[in-house]
Amino acid sequence: MDSRILNVLNEEQREAVTAPDGPALVLAGAGSGKTRVLTHRVAWLLEKGVPAHRMLVLTFTKKAARVLQHRLADLLTGPQVLLWAGTFHHVGYRLLREFGSRIGYTGSPVVIDREDQVDLLKSILSAFPEGLRKELPPAGLILNAISLSRNSMLSLEDVIYDRFSGLIPAIETVLRIRTEYEELKRKDRLADFDDLLTGWLDILESGPDVLELLQQRFRFLLVDEYQDTNPLQSTILDKLAARHKSFFVVGDDSQSIYSFRGAHVENILTFPDRYPEARIYRLETNYRSSPPILDLANRIILGNERRIEKTLRPFHTEEGESPRTVGLYSDADQAHFIGSTVDQLLDGGTQAAEIAILYRSHYLSLPVQFELARRKIPFSITSGLRFYEQAHIKDVLAHLRLLLNPLDTLAMNRLLRMIPRMGERSSEKLIRVLGEVEDVFSALTDEKILKTAPSLSREGVRKLGERLVSLREVQRKEESTVGLLVMEILEAGYRRDLYDIREDPEEREADLVAFAEQLGEQKDLEGFLGEITLLENLEEMALSNASVPDRVILSSIHQAKGLEWDTVFVLSMNEGVFPPEKSVLRPQDLEEERRLFYVAVTRARRDLLLCVPESAISRGRGERLYPSRFLSEIGPDLVSETRYESWSF
Repeated sequence: MDSRILNVLNEEQREAVTAPDGPALVLAGAGSGKTRVLTHRVAWLLEKGVPAHRMLVLTFTKKAARVLQHRLADLLTGPQVLLWAGTFHHVGYRLLREFGSRIGYTGSPVVIDREDQVDLLKSILSAFPEGLRKELPPAGLILNAISLSRNSMLSLEDVIYDRFSGLIPAIETVLRIRTEYEELKRKDRLADFDDLLTGWLDILESGPDVLELLQQRFRFLLVDEYQDTNPLQSTILDKLAARHKSFFVVGDDSQSIYSFRGAHVENILTFPDRYPEARIYRLETNYRSSPPILDLANRIILGNERRIEKTLRPFHTEEGESPRTVGLYSDADQAHFIGSTVDQLLDGGTQAAEIAILYRSHYLSLPVQFELARRKIPFSITSGLRFYEQAHIKDVLAHLRLLLNPLDTLAMNRLLRMIPRMGERSSEKLIRVLGEVEDVFSALTDEKILKTAPSLSREGVRKLGERLVSLREVQRKEESTVGLLVMEILEAGYRRDLYDIREDPEEREADLVAFAEQLGEQKDLEGFLGEITLLENLEEMALSNASVPDRVILSSIHQAKGLEWDTVFVLSMNEGVFPPEKSVLRPQDLEEERRLFYVAVTRARRDLLLCVPESAISRGRGERLYPSRFLSEIGPDLVSETRYESWSF
């Protein structure tokens, strides 16, 4: 009965899949077959007679849930198995529909997205006196703090003091806003994504009858990527598992890299303490990387004090190339080196899609994008967007284009459409009026012209006009540079827009600050915008010359988790860059950066190149850079050191 399920597994995997009932922690090292173990565990339980409706399988993405269902269908014969399987939020929504009346909902709540949340919060802020309203933090920033508080199960005050120092001056007002926000949602029968989880927990705590019912329904709990759970999710799981303790979790503490989203590595680290009877299974056979790369990965993670012991062992024992550190004069040389090396790899027959360039922060990829485009090497970015295609970069470029040409209707339309309640027709009407005035920027603050905009959009139009006037004043100063203009765009009001209407605003803001620094003392705005157009054209040429699937991959390390390539470059292994300067202030943050480095290294199958530039342009001047502390922790015995001089090619 079990041969079809068990024969394809190695001994480590088989032991985990056939674990006896009770709590089990499967420590699945990188490339060790984690998804296979979870899928085969579900299949094995079904073959043993466990009813599908008594299992709850939780994943972190819809894609992972679909993959699990498809693999199960391939493994099992007979009718399709209908599991309770999906993301935490998906299951939470189903339970809220079923039991919402137990916690005060009348009927199924309407789930709102981020944009709806911002609109709801803005409606609350609009009731504040205008003088106070101008001093309030952006709605998006307040929402981020509220969300982290709920997922971390910490007070909002503690979260603000620990992670959102910009909110401290307005902390009492933020607490009041939070209360009104929760009341308004409940009154209008609305639920945001966090409510799907807090509601799930509230249901479990609403009475012993419901708790027992759900503990019986979900007799067998199986959780993927357990290291990424937050305290709220962990608490839900512990309550469900408390009765039967049939709790099977798969994860890797060494790949816990999402604390900025609320993930709590302590959940997996303390699992054996919370469940002393738990069996621990280690999947240490790595099917991906060469022995030298795994030696390096094992050495890296030794630097973390908080970890569960495990050692990756190679399935493929043929010795490969040692990982290389590549010394470079500058970040410009780094881009040239990567372009040159990628060219050589492609000429040697390597497929473009088997080459990845990974980075700690998105801005680091910009010179590499330009270099690949210049060489007409096809590439794509895991986010799906190249640097200048990203919304926040296009927003900033729209401001700069208007400084050069206030009658640029495309740029003006982009900025106007960012204003709440400003539709396409209203924007076009206002732009037609602006085409007839002498001073476009000042006209945006003129009462007569403001009346041509929708009443609910007028304040936003006025603020845009004030921002553009302020930008023009900075541009006219002798010391003005493109980098200073980018910073002024942020300071003059775009930062608030960023937090109100864009996802991941902190990362986008960091992108823009780094972008401004990289621009340095460049003064020629027209020349800069011309270069951008050239880059866009080069990229289009590079992409049009390539078959769609075969492109070099550029990716942040976070987005690369779970993926693998033959050849991997890691950009800018410098102190202050990787790890970032702020992360060295707290031991837990530094340990997460080390785990991130571990994730980067274990993406490579055969060749790993760690780039170490000695200088970079910062604020228009050459800045001395130093090798990352992670490289000194590795030691020289596991890497070969090389140096690249661009003039020699």
